[in-house]
Amino acid sequence: MSNDSHDESGEGIVEIEQPYDGDVCIHSLLNEIERTLCSYMSLPKGASTVVALWVAGTYVFNKFIIFPKLSIISPEKRCGKTTLLEVIDAFSCKSLLASNITPAAIFRVIDMYSPTLIIDEADTFISGRNDEMIGIINSGHRKSSAKVIRVTGDSHTPKAFSTWSPMALAAIKRLPSTVEDRSVVIHLSRKMVSDKVQRMPVGLKDDCKVLREKLTKWAATFENKFVETPIISNDRAMDNWIPLYSIAYQSDWVEKVNSAFCLLNEDTDEQAPSILLLSDIREILNKGRWVKISSAELTDKLVALEERPWCEWRRGSPMTQNSLSRMLGGFNIKSKSIKVDDYRVVRGFDTTQFSDAFSRYLPELKA
Repeated sequence: MSNDSHDESGEGIVEIEQPYDGDVCIHSLLNEIERTLCSYMSLPKGASTVVALWVAGTYVFNKFIIFPKLSIISPEKRCGKTTLLEVIDAFSCKSLLASNITPAAIFRVIDMYSPTLIIDEADTFISGRNDEMIGIINSGHRKSSAKVIRVTGDSHTPKAFSTWSPMALAAIKRLPSTVEDRSVVIHLSRKMVSDKVQRMPVGLKDDCKVLREKLTKWAATFENKFVETPIISNDRAMDNWIPLYSIAYQSDWVEKVNSAFCLLNEDTDEQAPSILLLSDIREILNKGRWVKISSAELTDKLVALEERPWCEWRRGSPMTQNSLSRMLGGFNIKSKSIKVDDYRVVRGFDTTQFSDAFSRYLPELKA
């Protein structure tokens, strides 16, 4: 076989397993994955359940409308991100582990091999406004729109490339909010001295070959039966968990996935800057019982809030009225001429202008 045909089959880039010759039980497979994870890693509560279900999902992701990224975040180095990715690599379907990748390589490797793409050190080349990379990664969240279009060849012929494939990413501190929004997120911490774990063997991936064959066998008979997740205010987070719930319901892991869902979604509603801005404006307006407020006064009150980003909004400088106007423009809230002190006309807001945005983006608060 030539090298070209070898590559096109997926072999050499990704390993394709043959189905196991025998009966398999997904409940036992998930338990085995979880036991292995916990033997090599000190994980936060609920994380081992999520990783085991996500790994199983890499074998059946095509059965779902949406399949979440798995984002692994730590505050500092030496928290176990790389170890966790290597364990995920050992279990996942057609896994491809890399520490760096270009935007062009992402969609080409996905289009050619449909691997489980596992990316370490993602903060070094995804974060920091790599908009093309972020757009490609985000596009793979929903099956119907998981494609990018590029021109190819000397004739610049347009071609659609698939971006539909499972993806796990590890980063220090944070990934872009739009990527995390399309992910089930696990926050790792450095293990305690008292945490006892085994050192991961060099040949773990080879050791897990039979397990991957069993997961391949199970995947051939998997049926996606729609299940509901618990209701939270974040609709996308609920969508992200549907594949995990679907697998859990068919493996007697319902109690475990419910527990993980509650534990890992405690911080799901961490607010993006624009939503945080709305929340702070609402607090200011309610506290002052404002009917009208000038842009200058609203900006000053935002900057004065403690433990908020507005006092160092851009390169250490406070938020300006122009910055406020740009952010509120995204919600179709625009300043206008208002009369204050019964005689001065300034730019500002009638507080009823915020009502629609409050009701849509702050559903947990009563307007």
